[in-house]
Amino acid sequence: MKKRIITLITDFGGEAGYPGAVKGVILKINPSLQIVDISHQVRPFDVWDGAFILKNSYSFFPRETIHLVVVDPGVGSSRQSLLIISENFCFIGPDNGVFSFVYNEEKILKMINLNNSKYFIGKSSTFHARDIFAPVAAYLSLGIQPEEFGTDAKACMKLKIPSTIIKNSLIQGEILWSDRFGNLITNIDYALVKNIKSQKDFRLIIGKKVIKKISGSYSDGKEKETLALEGSSGYLEIAANQGSAEEILKKKRGDKFRIEFKK
Repeated sequence: MKKRIITLITDFGGEAGYPGAVKGVILKINPSLQIVDISHQVRPFDVWDGAFILKNSYSFFPRETIHLVVVDPGVGSSRQSLLIISENFCFIGPDNGVFSFVYNEEKILKMINLNNSKYFIGKSSTFHARDIFAPVAAYLSLGIQPEEFGTDAKACMKLKIPSTIIKNSLIQGEILWSDRFGNLITNIDYALVKNIKSQKDFRLIIGKKVIKKISGSYSDGKEKETLALEGSSGYLEIAANQGSAEEILKKKRGDKFRIEFKK
């Protein structure tokens, strides 16, 4: 049997042992699995944070990897529990928008509402990751067909992903996410601006700060100097050399900025 991979993204942290309990359930059902921790440091209850971390990581794994994502402030409520089968991967977690980027980027083949308790190990109102999502992921890795776990899902929740606005010689953008280094990842696809590199043709205005060029790396700036460059996610990123652009600029997710350029 081909060895399957299950990845984990949660907001559990590491102190209380919650990730360990989830792994224990999985390995008890299928000891041959490989489990990869992507992150357990999602900001508590922050569904968008989990969605963006998933976006930045899931596609780098082999086909048929099972991605288990649990950022679940609505645990125990009537929200659906989902198994999503795409052309390339499987995703398991709560229906609260955490798979929003997946819906946009993957060809979805099936969406199952996990309601067949035969495959649960219990149904506590506070720990669906252990009692529902983990055993379903493990049984799926053993070849159980997706339809066995429940019924077709109803329309699924999607977070609003802000679009880039392009008007004449102006691009209006928004901060999508910030990482632990304080880098500000924007919603502007780098392909839109990669050829606008000269100072006379480019002005990124965020608050009172004006950035006049696109840099090639963090080290292009002086220490603590803010700059714009291509981030690893493929979006334009606002950063600071050995510093936090988030703190320096006093900007956060959802804040707007603009780029002025010459055609």
